[in-house]
Amino acid sequence: MSLVFNEAEINFHPIFVARQPIFTHEETVWGYELLFRHSDQVNAATVPDQVVATAKVLADGFTMATHNLARDKKILINFPQQLLLDGIPLALPSELCIVEILETVAPVPEVIAACRKLKEAGYILALDDFVGEPGFEPFLELADLVKVDILGRKGPEIIKIAQGLRNYPCRLLAEKVEDRATYQLTRSLGFSYFQGYLFSKPEMVRGRKISSNNAARIPLLRELANEEYTLGKLARIIGQDVSLSYRLLQHINSSFYALPQRIQSIIQATTLMGGRALRHWLMAIVLSDLDQEPRGQELVFTAVCRARFLEQLACRAKAMPYGAATMFLLGLFSNLDAILGLEMAEIMTGMPFSEEIKAALCGSQNDPRQWLALAAAIEIGDWPAVESLLLCHRLSPATVALLHSRAQTWARDLLTTSRS
Repeated sequence: MSLVFNEAEINFHPIFVARQPIFTHEETVWGYELLFRHSDQVNAATVPDQVVATAKVLADGFTMATHNLARDKKILINFPQQLLLDGIPLALPSELCIVEILETVAPVPEVIAACRKLKEAGYILALDDFVGEPGFEPFLELADLVKVDILGRKGPEIIKIAQGLRNYPCRLLAEKVEDRATYQLTRSLGFSYFQGYLFSKPEMVRGRKISSNNAARIPLLRELANEEYTLGKLARIIGQDVSLSYRLLQHINSSFYALPQRIQSIIQATTLMGGRALRHWLMAIVLSDLDQEPRGQELVFTAVCRARFLEQLACRAKAMPYGAATMFLLGLFSNLDAILGLEMAEIMTGMPFSEEIKAALCGSQNDPRQWLALAAAIEIGDWPAVESLLLCHRLSPATVALLHSRAQTWARDLLTTSRS
């Protein structure tokens, strides 16, 4: 089931890019950590010059990942010791890029000198994965930001680490935050920023009720998920909603389509887009409307990106369990529980999916779930899991990297124009 492009299509440097949001204590998006992997490295291939290869990935991946990203968002990138010594971060814009010093970097004099040079050039420095151990004092004196690894740590240990950092002129970021109690503790200790699964997992709040607006959107999602749709039916749905009509005209007249003449009617817009593209756009819009908070919009981006990625894989791989339309829906609905704060089993009631797709969305480890697992592993930069899944499904790393890159660009462009 190997995916193969012709040589002209893959005459580029294929890169996997994981993008993890970082939130403020007000739960607005402050920035993103970018994790890169050259696709050749996913299967542990030997790279002749690791420093040059990584530098190329950083330069290309940074451009790709920041396309259509708001200019006020910070971008955090991990730098190993050799790249710091070679001054590679200087190739990236200091107003956006925060240099993360990996926990494996030794605070030897030449590294400290390289870090001072970066600070003099206007870069913000972050110390990654700090857990309170001694020996990192030279970095703590320089760091503007310290990322504290919270995972698996009890309250007293977190408090001790935070207290030990009070004498240093740095802000604190809690990473790998997985539950609300830990989040509240780190907030009370003065942490400024937060990163982790808490912001992507569904948070079940006892007694929470879905809003009337969201309740009205769920039947529309069910309608759009039905394979038996027509262009006329989609046009009628849009025509009955002033907001959807306005946004469709904004979308069709945006640079996403670059039409020579401005479109001014719903009939023209729906005809030009065609049923498949119109349905994709409608589902993305409805999903986006379900949660307007920054955390919710990150979940929507992930869902739309997954949908496009799985759809493209289905078009390329003959042994996919379902067709492109079904795989698109599998990705799109994959974190609807997190967006709505409801159990997935409850959301699936009345959805026109097969039992296997419903089971996959509810967490069963079946065949469709494995394809979701691949998308999720790429998103969080779990490269060993990516490697394992690529080998299992006999997929070309270069091809999958290209399809994921295209999916990210498509999702960003679609959601950017849809919200304008």
